[in-house]
Formats: sequence, C-alpha cells, structure tokens
Amino acid sequence: MSAISDYFRTAMLIDDRVESDYQKPETVETGNETTSNSEPESGLVTPPNEDETPVSPSSLVNAFLEKGVVCSIVEARQDGPDPIELASRGARIADLVILDWLLFGNASKTVKAIVTIAEQNESRLQVIVVYTGANSLSDVAERLVQDAGFTKDDDFVLRCRSTVVLIFGKPGSPLTGGEDRRQPSTDCNLPTMICNDLELVFKGLMPRFAFSGINALRESVPQILATFNSDLDAPALVHRALLPEPADAGPQFVQLLASDFEQVLHDERVDDVWDKESVRTHLENTSLLGSSVQLAKKLKSKQDACHNSEGPDDLEIVRKAITSGLSEVGMSDNAITKALDPLVDAVGDNLANEALAVLMSASELGETPPRLELGVVVQDENERLWLCIQALCDSVRLKESRAFPMLPLCSDAKPPVAMIRLPNGDYRSVGFDTRPYHLSMPKFAPTNGGSVVVSGEPSNWHFTCEDGVRFRAVTRLRPEIAAQAVHGVASAATRAGANISEWLRRGGAAKTAL
Repeated sequence: MSAISDYFRTAMLIDDRVESDYQKPETVETGNETTSNSEPESGLVTPPNEDETPVSPSSLVNAFLEKGVVCSIVEARQDGPDPIELASRGARIADLVILDWLLFGNASKTVKAIVTIAEQNESRLQVIVVYTGANSLSDVAERLVQDAGFTKDDDFVLRCRSTVVLIFGKPGSPLTGGEDRRQPSTDCNLPTMICNDLELVFKGLMPRFAFSGINALRESVPQILATFNSDLDAPALVHRALLPEPADAGPQFVQLLASDFEQVLHDERVDDVWDKESVRTHLENTSLLGSSVQLAKKLKSKQDACHNSEGPDDLEIVRKAITSGLSEVGMSDNAITKALDPLVDAVGDNLANEALAVLMSASELGETPPRLELGVVVQDENERLWLCIQALCDSVRLKESRAFPMLPLCSDAKPPVAMIRLPNGDYRSVGFDTRPYHLSMPKFAPTNGGSVVVSGEPSNWHFTCEDGVRFRAVTRLRPEIAAQAVHGVASAATRAGANISEWLRRGGAAKTAL
C-alpha cells in the first residue's frame, strides 16, 4: 500500500443485515430422515433479489485487518438507535464509514445520513462507502446526485465538497450490465477495491506528501506524548511563573510540540516523496495544468514583594504567581533572578527540571537514521561536543566529499544557551564558542542519497569523516537555538577592524586648517 491508502486505518460499517458468526452445533438425527427430494416446508418465503445479502463480520474484520484497518460492524435495528445518528457519530471518529443502501428496505435514511455527514464535515476529509445489494449501482449514484448534491468524478465515485462517496455492490447480488466490476467476489475483496479507489481519488504529489507526513506523525505521536509527561508539571508551572507574561507559556509549549512534529517529519524523510522523478512524471500525466510545455510557457512569461510576608498568604501568592506571573506579586526582575534557584529546588525533582530544560532546547533523533546538517550535535572520540552549522541546502545533493563546519560546545557558559542529554543519560548544559578560528571543518563523503547519513545502531549512531575520525550522534538542537549559533558565528566574523589616522583622531587636520 502507498501512503494514501495507509492513512485510512479505522472503519465503521452499518447494515441492517449482519450475519451471525455463531453456528449452533449440528445434532445427529437418529429417527426420521428426510430425503433431498422432499418438498420445502410450508410458510418459507423466497428472499427478494434486492438487498437481502447479509454481511459477514468475521470475513470483513479479518480482511480489513490485513490492510491495516480496524473495522467495527454495527447492526442497525428498527428498535435501536437511529442509523443517521450512528453514522454521524461514526464519521467523527472513523476514517471510513461504510453504509448499506437500503436500510429497512428504503434508501432515505442512508441518503439523509450521507447529507448529514457531508454538512458536518464541510472542511474535513471524509470518505463514505456505499456497500449495497441493490441491483443497480447507477441508480444509487443518480439518487445521490439528485437528492444529496453530489457530483460524479467517475460513474461510481462521487464528491460533495470534502466528502467522497464510493459505491460497491455486495457479492452475489445480480447487477446490471457492466457494473460487476464494482462487485467484489467475496467480502474479503472489498478492502482492496476501496484502497484502489482511494489511490485514484487522491492521486498527485501534494496528497502523497500530505498523507506521508500525517502517517509519520501518527506513528510517532505516542513517543511525542511520552515526552510531555507528568514529571514536567511542577517545573513547567515554575517556568510559567517566571515569564514576564505567563500567557506566553502556552504558545511556547505549542511551539515545542510543533517542533517535535517537525522533527518527526524530518526524520521520516517525508520530503523524499517530492523527488525529481515524481515531479517529472506528475507534469507529464497531469491534466489540471495542461502540458508541461504550456506550463513552462506561462512561467517564462512572468519576467517581472514579594509581597512582604505580611501580604497574602503563601497559597494565594503561589496561585497568583502561577496564573499571573511573579512580576504580578510584587517581585522585580532582580528579585525573580535571585529567587530562581530556590524556586526550582522547591519543585523537588531535579531530574524533571533538567528534562524540561532539555525539552526546551533539543529533540530526540528518533528512529530514522539522521543525516548531518544544521542543529545536529555530535561527540568526537575525545568526548568533545560539536554542533554542525552546515546549512540544510549545503547538506544534501552532494556528489563529492564536503567539509562540514563544526562549532565547539562548551559547558562553562553563564548562563548556558541550551541543555542536552548525552548518550549515557547524563544532562549537560552547554554554550556556544562562536570564535571562527575555533571551528573545525572535517570532510565527509556522501553515504546515502547525496547526504551524509549515520551508520551503526540507534544506540550508537555515528558519522565517520574522511580522516577516519568517528563522531557519535547525540541529539538535535531545536531550529531556533541552532540558528543562534549561526548568528553568533556570523557576528563574530564580521567584526571589521579599522585603522584610523592618529593625526585625524587627535584633530590635527582641523588645527592645520586654522
């Protein structure tokens, strides 16, 4: 499966005819035996031809599970919950909603359910599958066009804003000519047919890119959530209190979370789907922009106090500090600085304090082998720490060996610029030595796809330069902190010295003029 079909991982099916998976054990008859030619018992009614085909829960659940989709089966009953409400609730949770067409012998409830879902999800992608035993799938499509406002992308693929409907016939039901291509031979084939449709509906470079990114985030969300654990609560509250504007703490944590998401997308190499070959193929096949020649022509045409101790009680001060900031309880900036250490000690768990500091400075490398580029921290064989400050655009598409500027990290900066965690689990506060003459410039040969990628295992990833020196990958500084290092080097390198004439400086020229 591609990233597109892999995105759809949950499904809910609603049908009024669900086959029971439980079979009563056969009993051995010792008495009267019936012959195969005996007449059927009176009172039995031949089932109608249309929409009397039940779905098999075990077959469907197993078939979807093979495709990585968890599917639930809900049997609609006359005396049960309203199917429209069931479908509406399910659409808020499931990636796929699969509906029988003739619920209780009538299509009106299914049409109303589809309209309700389309209206409640106007700006949210929703895929609905109509899985029916009706004899004409074309009639189903026409009814949705007439009564639900859908338009046809294909004979049996319809769209209304962000809602897509796919129509399939149930196995065994007689269909009109040519429609059997939309009919799986068994329930087990339905997931594959749905996946094939999804690949066509959402084809294109941007959908592939978006689905790949979302899938990568889904896989990494448990790891990200584990990073923001309860151990950080007390230090996070103190951090909030120390801010001049406590409300800034919320957006800052949002930025940290977004930065983790960015790191996941980076590690998973989501950008690899946007390669030269796929772009070329897309331009050749797309019908949205015309031919690639026409597109090129269009582009070429665009040339242009504390409160003193007699004030509020301690609990009230803490409450106000947490909600409004320490500056609001009468503490000056100088007092806040002096109170920092006892405040941090007051939360009790130093490891949690350090973990919060690391969280705000760096992010884990993840499970995907990282490449050497701006922000990556490495450790040489002498256990010295270095920060790579090579710009991203100079770290990729390498055809030959290239020098990578490494900035030394020092642990004696006051205050430190960042906090990182070493491979052995120890925490280390670091600063930047931005003097250009302390930079190291080891050369690395590209190892994978035109970039320098680590080798070894996640517990001991390392880069090896051409001189044979190994640099162990440690962590990655957050982009805004890595940028500080680059700006520091640039600032140190642009200190232009000027030789000024001593005669002019002392005003000798002015005296001469007099």
